[in-house]
Amino acid sequence: MLRGVCIRLIGNKKREKLEISKIKRIYIPGGRIGDVVVKTPMLEALSKMNNDVKIDIGIARGVKSLVETIPYINEIIEADKNESKTKIVKIWKQMKFAIKNRGKYDLYFDFTNNPRFLHLLSLKILSPRYIVGCHRAEKFGIKKDELTLFDKYVDVKKDSHATDINMDFIKGFDIDISDKKYKLYLGSDENRFENHFDRSYVNVILNYKGSSEGRTLKPEELEYFIANLPTIDKKIKLHIMSIPSEYEKVEKILKKLNVERVELLPKTEKISEAAGLIKYCDMFISVDTGVVHIASVYDKPILGIYPMEEKNFKLFEPRSSKYEIVRGKEEGNNIRGFSLEESLEKFSKLYRERE
Repeated sequence: MLRGVCIRLIGNKKREKLEISKIKRIYIPGGRIGDVVVKTPMLEALSKMNNDVKIDIGIARGVKSLVETIPYINEIIEADKNESKTKIVKIWKQMKFAIKNRGKYDLYFDFTNNPRFLHLLSLKILSPRYIVGCHRAEKFGIKKDELTLFDKYVDVKKDSHATDINMDFIKGFDIDISDKKYKLYLGSDENRFENHFDRSYVNVILNYKGSSEGRTLKPEELEYFIANLPTIDKKIKLHIMSIPSEYEKVEKILKKLNVERVELLPKTEKISEAAGLIKYCDMFISVDTGVVHIASVYDKPILGIYPMEEKNFKLFEPRSSKYEIVRGKEEGNNIRGFSLEESLEKFSKLYRERE
């Protein structure tokens, strides 16, 4: 009861009529690699709102090289190198950002739906002219659209893709939102790997590394792909994508198996370099992680290995014109129990249909 009263106190304001001409500075919480890629249609549409608009974006560590050459991004706010997962530290940083940037923004997008007191307090302190947000989860006796702190509510439809949700946030802004294609600007890495692959082969990249151990291929699963995937056709050349800290580990696996037409991709330090490699491959295999969306930018045929949970899959489904999905068999945000045999079958199907 008391919590509901407190949320109402800080969650309301006198609303202004939303006027596009008054929007000059926008802040978008971007997030991790996949979050940023699926927001690129939204970012591009917003950049055409008016001639004076400036877009600032908040990103996770390691994403900067994907956004620093986007011509319509004004300022990049990058998370700390050792980003804490402790709740109180996160709240403190949120408050610090709000105090530092109070009154700076004309438009702020809030993609969360939980009516948390401290989160709403940080928005109140930040005090953007307009806030667009999802309907709130109905808690503490508060209705989903009751808080007038939000100038516009977005109804997030069940089973919607993240890109469609993002574009729903800017409906009614008098801008064209019909183009939902992803777009990346890679700067010096754009054409760096144009001649890297031998075009006498069908060059397949395999990314085994997910954002957690539960979404990463086990060593024996990686070995299965290395040993079996090239046997599908002699034209296939398999390239393993690794993170710098595991490069030597993968080298040892490849040396042990000694399979023809399998090699390790060059060591990359930035995600834009990995994107540059993906741009010029022919097919892409990956666990559920941000690079799947990079492959979708370039419309690569994708074999995705995803958790069993349907909601997350619908939210971050690949957007390539051709893709196949293999799902984990265990509950939770992991790929455990997915079928290796099914993976090869579905890849073979994609391979036959790639032209």
